Amino acid sequence: MRGRVNDWLRSVIGCGVRAAGAVLSGLIKVRLWRFETKQERLKRTYQGSFNKNKSAGGRFALTSGSAGDPKKILYTNHRVREVKIVFSDMFARACRALQIKRTSLYVFSSFEPDDSLTSMLLDEVDLPNYPTTLQAPYRTQRHPAIRALAAEYGATAVRLWIITSANPGVLYSTNPSTLSTFFDDLAHHWRDSSELIRNWCKDQRRFNSDVRKIARRLASAGSKARLQTIAGSDTSLPIATWAPAVEAYICWTGGYVKPFLDRLQKHLPSPRYRLLPMYSMSTETIETLPYFEHGDVYFIPLAPGVVYEFAEETKPERLINPTELEPGKLYEMIVSDSYGLRRYRTGDLFLCQRKLKGLPDLVFVRRRGLQYSFTGEKLTAEQVSLVFEQLRERYPQVCADRYLTCLPAAETIPHYKVLLVSEAQNAPVDLQEVAARCDEFLCAINCEYRSKRASGRLGPVDFIQTGTKEFAETFASQGWESQFKFLPLCPYLTWSDAKRVS
Repeated sequence: MRGRVNDWLRSVIGCGVRAAGAVLSGLIKVRLWRFETKQERLKRTYQGSFNKNKSAGGRFALTSGSAGDPKKILYTNHRVREVKIVFSDMFARACRALQIKRTSLYVFSSFEPDDSLTSMLLDEVDLPNYPTTLQAPYRTQRHPAIRALAAEYGATAVRLWIITSANPGVLYSTNPSTLSTFFDDLAHHWRDSSELIRNWCKDQRRFNSDVRKIARRLASAGSKARLQTIAGSDTSLPIATWAPAVEAYICWTGGYVKPFLDRLQKHLPSPRYRLLPMYSMSTETIETLPYFEHGDVYFIPLAPGVVYEFAEETKPERLINPTELEPGKLYEMIVSDSYGLRRYRTGDLFLCQRKLKGLPDLVFVRRRGLQYSFTGEKLTAEQVSLVFEQLRERYPQVCADRYLTCLPAAETIPHYKVLLVSEAQNAPVDLQEVAARCDEFLCAINCEYRSKRASGRLGPVDFIQTGTKEFAETFASQGWESQFKFLPLCPYLTWSDAKRVS
């Protein structure tokens, strides 16, 4: 009975979300129509003062440091609210445009606070009100009782319990790697991941009153039976069994995350599950917003209060307005805003796919200037990415839909270590053979690398296999789910740094 009542209330909330999406869809059309006028007005405003301190207080959010040392970005209370409003606006419009039936949302957020912006946006210790937990069950995760469960059973087990109980319609993860890791963990460690549910089904009285209160709020129609099914299974079950209402997932799709997206297709296959790409955002600023039209989605430089300029990849000194971008070309985004950024070069390169009402539809491609050089070889992320694609084609049984990254190491002779992130116990091909082939591909694509290898100034590539959780714990540390950028080449992290973390 409790689950049916909760679901009825969820449906009422869903009607409100979709209605809000209809209103917001009209408002964004107005903003699109007034774009050039607004940009000119903001430019005149920012010529004077750039510091808008609308409210006292605030905290510093750390950037990921994917292009060097992490930066500290001040987020006042007002600024945090603005970011939350932007996300809520996007979600409501997406639910309306995609006709999502069940709008309750589960976010794969960290159970423990860290210095990332994502963590700051979810910073709460008290139990949210009843309607909030119905629409956003993930917001119970910072409650001390739930954090205690995560400490005892692990994050995957608690997530499985919450998702099965609440049966949300949409899953969200900033990084697809977080979603992929969750499903892989279920597949490979089902007994550990389902232990919490087995104990819950055996005797709920062993759990404290706060956990039981949260469980009542999370309950959905049929959740008791689904929990019992999990408790009685010795092998992993598909998501359709324990969360049948899920129909869409939102995550970042730009840059170098394709291996994780490929793995997610195995767990969340299309067209049964729809992927909605996340809009582009850095800790410094919101870069694009989604615009839905005729079943399609465009990503437009339309964040409130931001002035956008661009520089063509081959002409970085010449700045142009968004309306001047040409489809098929790469551009670096330059932004100014009311929080102190003035023609700030984001270092993010976007492909202009097409135009919509004169504005570019932008897809994030890569960061500018990701490279490492021990001895002058200037190995770039683009070169490493091409080599990894060649390895995936040559050794699909080892490297296909697996994450690969390259770290510099200075043990005796400088060389590069390539990490293969895989749950497989034993690779079907000798990794030394893969390493030799990787070295050969690097020599072919970078003449300086080939020269340094021939002279002995660079040693051969070392190939290492590690599990996803081990990789995250060793190389990404706390907050990896929301903050760590999975790059093919990590110029800000060396092998010695990683060993110090471990």
